[in-house]
Amino acid sequence: MAEFCLECWNKINGTNKPESKYVMSKEVGFCEGCWELKKVVIKEKDDRGFLNWLIQDFLG
Repeated sequence: MAEFCLECWNKINGTNKPESKYVMSKEVGFCEGCWELKKVVIKEKDDRGFLNWLIQDFLG
């Protein structure tokens, strides 16, 4: 899977989301967009919250 830093991720996806919206790597990784060693995006955080998750995914 390709790894991209937050800046490259936002550029590729046409977004301007802050780091708080993503789970970022704990260690630096090689960004395949800018060719630098930076923290990379692992996945987007789920904004639904615990109660919505419980209702929709667990009980639904």
